[in-house]
Amino acid sequence: MRTDSHGTGPSRTIDPRIFGCMVLIATAILIVSCAHREGRQDNPTPATLETSEAYSDYGMVSTGSEEATRAGVQILEQGGNAVDAAVAAAFALGVADPGGSGLGGMTYILFSSVEGHAIAIDGTATAPVGADRMALLELRNSGEPFGAKAVAVPATLAALSHALIRYGTMNLDTVMAPAIRYAEEGSRLNSNSIAWTTGYLKEILASRYLKYVVLDSGEHIGSSGDRFCRPDLAATLRQIALEGSESFYRGTIARKMLADVAALGGYLRPLDLSLMRATELEPLRSEYRGAEVISYPWPGGGAEVTRSLQILETFSPNFLRKPSVDRLQVMIEASRIAQADSLEFIHSPSLQGTGPAGYLSVADAQMRANLITPGRAIPEDKLQKPSTTPRMGEHTTHVSVADRWGNAVSMTQTLCRQYGAKVATPGLGFPYNSCLEFFDYENPSSPSFLRPRARYSSTMAPTIVRRDGSLLVLGSAGSDRIPGSEIEVISCVIDRDMGIRDAVIAPRVLWNSAHDPPRVCLEIADWVTQADADTLQSWGFENMFRLEYPAIPAADSAFFGGVNAVLYDAATGIFSGVGDPRRSGFAEGPRTVVNPQERP
Repeated sequence: MRTDSHGTGPSRTIDPRIFGCMVLIATAILIVSCAHREGRQDNPTPATLETSEAYSDYGMVSTGSEEATRAGVQILEQGGNAVDAAVAAAFALGVADPGGSGLGGMTYILFSSVEGHAIAIDGTATAPVGADRMALLELRNSGEPFGAKAVAVPATLAALSHALIRYGTMNLDTVMAPAIRYAEEGSRLNSNSIAWTTGYLKEILASRYLKYVVLDSGEHIGSSGDRFCRPDLAATLRQIALEGSESFYRGTIARKMLADVAALGGYLRPLDLSLMRATELEPLRSEYRGAEVISYPWPGGGAEVTRSLQILETFSPNFLRKPSVDRLQVMIEASRIAQADSLEFIHSPSLQGTGPAGYLSVADAQMRANLITPGRAIPEDKLQKPSTTPRMGEHTTHVSVADRWGNAVSMTQTLCRQYGAKVATPGLGFPYNSCLEFFDYENPSSPSFLRPRARYSSTMAPTIVRRDGSLLVLGSAGSDRIPGSEIEVISCVIDRDMGIRDAVIAPRVLWNSAHDPPRVCLEIADWVTQADADTLQSWGFENMFRLEYPAIPAADSAFFGGVNAVLYDAATGIFSGVGDPRRSGFAEGPRTVVNPQERP
């Protein structure tokens, strides 16, 4: 076996596959046994959630934007690896989805090679050294908009550059080329971006410059399918492609950013930008029914994914395969327990000393699963919640990529709110994050307590699942519902023997702890009925958000996450991908590649 110069894994040549057989064989991934597809009849496709499934012999990209996906695909076709493609897609998302990603935000990257190496790259937007905690607390208590005072140190470019240098194979200017082209020639508006913009329209119109970045002529939202050019952002991207990240953190772009944010009362200073570095973290590793689960560690939410799956594994696959209100209860309680345990871990110095392995032990998960009583919600006082609950950011977007060598990237990005702080520097073309809003200002024992260069806890949880050479790459948008959305899809694939398309569009039941009071969120679709929702309420899940399709307003479906997923079946050599229709997701794979004979 040999290694191609563009990948970190072995290459081999296999016979071409007939695409007409793909639907039947691509679902044989990560399944505990060679079970036949009896679940197909039990789980008909919900008529109101439709999306296509993409197939390829050469890799796959799934994002929340058609342009971003095609940027990644272009790089794979040019011979790039999964990291190259993911970075290209991320830059393109900053153009096509500037409300949820971009140069002013933060990025979590999870990379897994075919040899088994895995690393998490932390691109958290950190607290500026001079951020005034008491002033921010007063601002929060007043209810006034934070504006430039909410801007934490942008980290996305640092994370993308680090990933490309350490694990990619292409130059920065090559992977940025698609994004620059979209910024110059235009990207198309989709229904979700229009809905988010509509929700924040008053704040956008009140901005001095952001409105020209977001709106047509600074006035009009536009319609789905309209093409929107971003010439200022194109110029900024071109400068970064030419000069590297140095220009953004210590050069001419940095000077423009610093002067503008400081003039608006923000805390960003030269020292903050010069100190920004992406760091590498050890991912969380666990197993679920024989499959390896690799997820993002703190400050991300991978611990919730891990703990939820540990609890689900105490139930038989047959129980979780069967559509029933009992299964819905178990999915809710697994998320409730996992969220409570995660909060307990990050707030407890004694538990932190045991490390993830001690906190996430299988024995402890089995004990916690014993709290679940059929037909009765777990009492709140049994969940051992800490005295303070972290504030949650919102409006994330996710990228999943797998290449032909077996490498995978799962990447989640955010500005912490849609369009972040609603502040943008004239001429640069991108909004800044609002991440300082979500730090803890009052509890010094909190890991999210605002101190110089601190990070805050997020539920973003890029995840990769591997079994016998096959892999599932996924992540989600959705604030505190991110881990729950992911475990729904993982369980559907592994426990319910569903293909990746059916798993992504299957109705979800999610625990929404960030809501006051906490509530169950339930999609009434497919086999999930209003009677099931009534039963859950009678069991003690009294506060509930029910979404019945067709969703009115349509944007309500986005509340149930945005799982963009990629699947590779080692037995067939076929990649498949699905973009979550709840958030205009789009998946596509290369049609051809450089040196196509070199295959996984």
